Amino acid sequence: MASRIPQSFIDEVRSKVNIVDVIGQYTPLAKKGRQWNGSCPFHEDKHPSLFVEENKQVFNCFSCGRSGSVFSFIMEKEGLSYPEAILFLAESVDMPIDSSISATATHPVDATTQAIYQLHNDAQRLYQHTLLNTTSGEAALQYLHDKRHLTDDIIKTFGIGFVPDDNLLLSYAQNQNLAPALLSASELFLTNSSGEQRDRFAGRIVWPIKTERGQVVGFSGRALDKDNSIKYMNSPESPFFTKGRILYNFDRAKNIIRQTGTAMIFEGFMDVISADMADQKVGVATMGTALTSDHVHQLAKVAKRILLVYDGDDAGQTAARRSIELITNNAKSLEIGVVHLPDNLDPDEVRIKLGLPQLAQSLTQNIQTPIEFLVDDAKRDKNLSNQAQYLQFLKEVMIILNRATPVEQDLQLTRISKEFGTSKEALQAQLTQTLQQKSNQPQAQSQRLTTRDDFYGEPPQDNYYDQLYEANPQFKNTVSKVELAERALIMAMIKDPQVMRRVKSTAGFAFVHSDYQLLMMLAEVYQRDHIGSFDIAKFMDFLQKPELNQKIMAIDRLFGDLEVKDEAVSDYLRLIINDAPQMSRIDELQRQINVAKQQHDDTKLVQLTTELINIKKQQQ
Repeated sequence: MASRIPQSFIDEVRSKVNIVDVIGQYTPLAKKGRQWNGSCPFHEDKHPSLFVEENKQVFNCFSCGRSGSVFSFIMEKEGLSYPEAILFLAESVDMPIDSSISATATHPVDATTQAIYQLHNDAQRLYQHTLLNTTSGEAALQYLHDKRHLTDDIIKTFGIGFVPDDNLLLSYAQNQNLAPALLSASELFLTNSSGEQRDRFAGRIVWPIKTERGQVVGFSGRALDKDNSIKYMNSPESPFFTKGRILYNFDRAKNIIRQTGTAMIFEGFMDVISADMADQKVGVATMGTALTSDHVHQLAKVAKRILLVYDGDDAGQTAARRSIELITNNAKSLEIGVVHLPDNLDPDEVRIKLGLPQLAQSLTQNIQTPIEFLVDDAKRDKNLSNQAQYLQFLKEVMIILNRATPVEQDLQLTRISKEFGTSKEALQAQLTQTLQQKSNQPQAQSQRLTTRDDFYGEPPQDNYYDQLYEANPQFKNTVSKVELAERALIMAMIKDPQVMRRVKSTAGFAFVHSDYQLLMMLAEVYQRDHIGSFDIAKFMDFLQKPELNQKIMAIDRLFGDLEVKDEAVSDYLRLIINDAPQMSRIDELQRQINVAKQQHDDTKLVQLTTELINIKKQQQ
């Protein structure tokens, strides 16, 4: 349970992050009375059942039961260990991290994977040295200088290199006595039918691909020979390199994205580099594949706005449409913009042909809203002087405007009216007709809503948390009187070491349920190292057991804010020590009475019923 990371560092991270801000990057949160409420990001949650308590810095989902602190949220959401989650959050607030702490938090990998990582790092250094400092790289360097207008500083910044045809990396690996099987697993080499290996990217300029933390895990190579039929080549998919999860340049851009709130998504690596040269250092690119939900979730952690900067051709526009839908469905809180570049050029072409000032202006000023982009895109491949095609265009536009705000509807209708001469009144009438048709479609579905759906629709502000607790059957009428006393007592023991000592010294005491006995032992250990007022978030981090965290949240929900009183503790002890055995005997008698009734054993039935009555009289 204890981490090797200094407690002072952990406490500083905890003080600098707010659980509402962190969870709000994964799912929109709204204030509901004293808590923040939203859809749980761990499962499909149609009725928001996640609650975040800002004053205690904890979260709890009433549907799936996940509970914990900001660290445990990140651990589960990102698949990180406790030390890794601490480092992840420290990086998010730009805290300086000592190398010893970073080493502690690094996720351990097996020896083979570590060797593969090291080989990739070595390969990147060899390739860049070859490009900048050897005769083998002269032609490639001249191409980057003359054709791509890149300086040596930019080449060094982005780690660009060149792979010669002399199997440089293979010779290096063999000199390091690396096993052929490891070389094959690294995907840095190709093997022919005779089993001979050679450098995969021979004859190519290469861009290193890194993880979010800067580990090189692959390369993208461009053939220097113009006659090569395969112009571009990427590292293949592997256990350590997945295109759908990696964003080019995210390791360099993430902190600037977090500071500015904006990320730009490009189609190509050179587009990212061109934007960087235009002082727009928030660019990332997908790995020759479409944007994925994993990409969106990564960006949503650090960005509030995403600008799509895609090529002006059909493929680029199709990618932009798809990306708008994907981002909308996976991160509703993200603002989306679409950058319109002049003359249907890509960003790298704008830089080379029109200059950096023009590129900088386009990236910062030529930004369309998704609605504006989609309306313009609806014009593509249509002859709008043809009545049939114009009417089809209007039909598509009305569907698009169904998702727009009233203001943007008005702006777009005004623009279409001026451009094509159709009266705005007629356009407005068609939009109204489309909206009415749309509203009639879900009518049958709305009639199927239950009382529970209606409850979620308009919850009372002050006691919504309480009502949701009661509305979920897993939390209602499932806890016995004895277990309620155990929950109240364990909370008093955790909050107050004096109560802990009193209970521990009570002769004959033991919790009926083993979970509370375990919590008592863990709380006693926790109190030795944590002097001062009780902090539920710190206690849950200490536990690091999801099932116990869930139980602690349920206990805190009922008893966390109650004052610890001596008389209440006495009542809890009496109920657990004296009443629990009687209640257990009552349950057993009731079971035996039911059996006697089924067997028509009247003598046994009278005996058992008499004992049951006597016990209940004693209780009264």
